[in-house]
Amino acid sequence: YPSDQPGYGFAGWMSDSSQVLAYSKYDIWAFNVNTNQAKRLTNGKQTNTQYRVINLDRNQVGFKQDETLLVTAVDLQTKQRGIAKLDLENTTITEVLSGDKRFDIVKKAKKADKYLFTEQSYHQFPDFYQTDLSFLSTQKVTDLNPQTANFAWGEKPELISYKGFDGEDLQGVLIKPDGYKKGDKVPVVVYFYRYMSQRMFDFPKMELNHRPNFPMFTSNGYAIFLPDIRFEIGHPGKSSTQTMINATQKLIDLGIADPNKIGLQGHSWAGYQSAFMITQTDMFKAVVSGAPVSNMTSAYSGIRLKSGLARQFQYETGQSRIGKNLFEAPELYIENSPVFFADKVNTPILIMFGDKDDAVPWHEGVQYYLALRRAGKDATFLQYEGEPHHLKKFPNQVDFSVRMMQYFDHYLKGQPAAKWMIEGEAFISE
Repeated sequence: YPSDQPGYGFAGWMSDSSQVLAYSKYDIWAFNVNTNQAKRLTNGKQTNTQYRVINLDRNQVGFKQDETLLVTAVDLQTKQRGIAKLDLENTTITEVLSGDKRFDIVKKAKKADKYLFTEQSYHQFPDFYQTDLSFLSTQKVTDLNPQTANFAWGEKPELISYKGFDGEDLQGVLIKPDGYKKGDKVPVVVYFYRYMSQRMFDFPKMELNHRPNFPMFTSNGYAIFLPDIRFEIGHPGKSSTQTMINATQKLIDLGIADPNKIGLQGHSWAGYQSAFMITQTDMFKAVVSGAPVSNMTSAYSGIRLKSGLARQFQYETGQSRIGKNLFEAPELYIENSPVFFADKVNTPILIMFGDKDDAVPWHEGVQYYLALRRAGKDATFLQYEGEPHHLKKFPNQVDFSVRMMQYFDHYLKGQPAAKWMIEGEAFISE
């Protein structure tokens, strides 16, 4: 980001106010306010593990000298999320829940030594388990989703490594379609935003919204790919495009992705990125772009309707990462605006917007759609009346999910185009 690097935050104070516990990228440190000395309480840097204190009592004020804290232990390389105990008196760390899963402490009983936690993976629903602070024995409390065993959920997720635009090591999560056989080249839908590899062990929520439902695709012959994206200040469009090309090319090189059957889907900031990427590359054969900014010069002096904030901060110091105002660097605003390069697009694109979008002006989508149509490109626009930045009404969520699948089925699998894709639908019926 084109702004000051923030700190990693604080865990809290000791109850006698002698020390404050603070975070670095990996570890928990105790800073003594009297001696100005710091002591590292965990060894995360050596093991590439990030430790963070779990706060289960909002009314607690300060940590006791002899207290044992529960902490999350996230392996930043493998993405495993375990639980450990940190003994403040002896500064020892002990893992209590670990493995190829994600563990989360949910609740502590108010008047008993009882804890609820969940464990999950792509194939395991996060049911509740009960234990005590020893964690020596656990009891499963719920069995909420046994029906998942009846579905072709997809293969076990894999971490794929590749290089970012500047040569940095990055990772993405690949979920192959159910029944995948080595050597098969399959259609791939890439879903992204910024960092996505931390979802390696997340169970996919069975919900419909603005993004692909992963098992819905992996049970229908698609692979899903969730890559991490990096940006260069001043050039977010080109840097994210090169990173995406590198990530997707890795799947092609591995013999997994059919190079003629790769689709791209992103919403909001990723909607912008996907709208921009197709002005730079023909790698993707179909794109579904939700709520994209298409013209940074027009979006710059708008407002975010939900908060009332001027959008200018977003480009100068925030997510859009231009780093300068419009008057200092108009060329950067144009360079990163896909509307100015609509004539370069050769990829079919489906643009989705709610016309009450409270984050991105929905006419940003209209601008790009009209520019693409004026240039003779294959573009379709879905307008959801009365909807904000993310679809809220269940019928619309279902509608968009069905249309997204139909769109990718046509362009990536060669299935016949749905009627709405060919004929459209009148804005005002006769």
